[in-house]
Amino acid sequence: MADAPVTLEGWYTLHEMFAVDWARWNALDDAERAAVVAEARAVLERLAAPADGHSAVYALVSHKGDLCLVHWRRDVDGLRAAELAFARTRLRGFLGSTYSYLAVVELGTYELMGHAAGLVKKRGIEPGAPEFDAAVKAEMEKMARPRLFPDVPDRRYLCFYPMSKRRGEHVNWFDLSTAERAGFMRGHGEIGRKYAGQVVQVIQGSVGLDDWEWGVTLFADDPVVFKKLIYEMRFDPASSRFALFGPFYVGIRCAPADLGTALTGAA
Repeated sequence: MADAPVTLEGWYTLHEMFAVDWARWNALDDAERAAVVAEARAVLERLAAPADGHSAVYALVSHKGDLCLVHWRRDVDGLRAAELAFARTRLRGFLGSTYSYLAVVELGTYELMGHAAGLVKKRGIEPGAPEFDAAVKAEMEKMARPRLFPDVPDRRYLCFYPMSKRRGEHVNWFDLSTAERAGFMRGHGEIGRKYAGQVVQVIQGSVGLDDWEWGVTLFADDPVVFKKLIYEMRFDPASSRFALFGPFYVGIRCAPADLGTALTGAA
């Protein structure tokens, strides 16, 4: 049996996708719409900067929805509290849920473990010592913390999609050895590093939490970067041989103060 990789976990994440019931929404008079927006805006402003976590709003493009709320919290209870806070607004009554995704920010340790082990050995702790494994894990968590608990990147566009790895009769990611998986992911990571500065990528693990195995959220100021990055990765064996992709959602960052513009076309 292949060994399961060691992973590190950070924020729990929830993506909520909504479609506006435009017939009902447009039937409201201007004053009523303004009141509904004002209430939702106040709630979203509170959710955007809680004591422990982040939330952000995006105006979706295409028939897949109109709004996307992204919540990052320390635990699932925090996600549920954020979900309920918005659910209690009058605006939520004009929205139909089109998709949602629950996961936790995940960092694979294929490369990180080697770096951490090297640092631990420099401290004189050798493999096989009783404290070695715990010291390596602690070093990895210290190195990885900014990637496990990031702020929501201040980029104009978002792209979210779920994905899984093939486990079919002839090609099965989960039958590969740790070394084989590490080799594939090393090449995959090299492509991603070519786009450093252009796109921020947040990987979330969802095995046991949702229907797919990972969720990927990309942030960029130019949406064509999403196409170029993902297209190039499709030719990498980690994707071309093993990746299965779910639906893609693209949104434009919308500050709570601009919610009225997103829903009415006027400030």
